Amino acid sequence: DLAGVITDFAAELHPTQIAIITQPALAHYATALAEAAKTRGITPTIMEIPDAESGKTLAVAENCWNELGEKAFGRRDVVIGIGGGAATDLAGFVAASWMRGVRVIQVPTTLLAMVDAAVGGKTGVNHPQGKNLIGAFHQPQAVLIDTATLASLPPREFAAGMAEVIKYGALGDAEFFAWLEENMADLMAQHQ
Repeated sequence: DLAGVITDFAAELHPTQIAIITQPALAHYATALAEAAKTRGITPTIMEIPDAESGKTLAVAENCWNELGEKAFGRRDVVIGIGGGAATDLAGFVAASWMRGVRVIQVPTTLLAMVDAAVGGKTGVNHPQGKNLIGAFHQPQAVLIDTATLASLPPREFAAGMAEVIKYGALGDAEFFAWLEENMADLMAQHQ
């Protein structure tokens, strides 16, 4: 039960409340997490953002900040980002910039987010002049991954994540890169 695991981890941080930033397709995760938080005495707020890059703007971040302000979200509280790279980038940026940095837990649901966006502490939003021009480095307290979410990815989305995995192998782990070459057909066949 991922919601229970996330909530148990968050509870260890002793927040009064959590803000769950997620995309519409993942509302079931957010709702389950919110219910689990309530049973542990933590007040949840779900903030639904637009899918993909349209959710990664200053206007969306401002909506999140407004809601954090309305809820008197404090330094002990925790932001939880659930979704692909755009959602985890935005959640991290909102956490990094609220009160000069509150804690964030990332729950990536795409392969690319699992191996890149959610794990490096890079956060940000887009600007009309370009992608990811406004941001900060803000390390998550944890990155919690449910690999079952990969089964629902379209082949193109899975392939985009695998490209990043291959890059990591090519840049620094010859043994892993060789394993990828040997097993790539099987890995890709699982997501056709």
